[in-house]
Order: sequence, then C-alpha cells, then structure tokens
Amino acid sequence: MNTICPVCNGFSRLLATCDHCHKYLQDKGRLSDYQGDYSPYRPIDDLKLSNGYKDAADHLCLHLCFCAGCGCEQVLPVKEQIMPPPT
Repeated sequence: MNTICPVCNGFSRLLATCDHCHKYLQDKGRLSDYQGDYSPYRPIDDLKLSNGYKDAADHLCLHLCFCAGCGCEQVLPVKEQIMPPPT
C-alpha cells in the first residue's frame, strides 16, 4: 500500500499550537530531513525503518515544528493517506 503525507504534498496545512505558550507552530518539514547530511536524499521509507519511531507501521509522517513565541521544537505526527491507483 502506497501512502503519502497530505502536508508534504500540499493537500492540507499543519495547524497546531505550542504545548508551552499556545502560539501557532511553524512547520519546518519532515523530521527525517534533519537526521543527517544526506537524509533529505534517502528514500523516505528507508529512513522510517531506522529512525527509532513507529511511523512506518502506523503510516505517519513526522514533522518538526518550531514555536517563534518561546523557541521550543516539537515533533508532530501527520497521518498519511492511501495513494489512489493510477487511472
């Protein structure tokens, strides 16, 4: 089953508030893009198998978010959607 992240593909926006100061978080993209110099170039599913999270089994895309209000970072999961078959 092929799945895609609706946020990464521009179908929806990630709207969440900071757990500490309750200001809106800024989505900084996939967490896996920050896991090493070459991580943005590695296959997404490959990174999910070695990142220590349960995101591959649960079909989640982990996004790194930043709060401009208090400076904290949070990792938020986004549920991936099943990709429709080609027509």
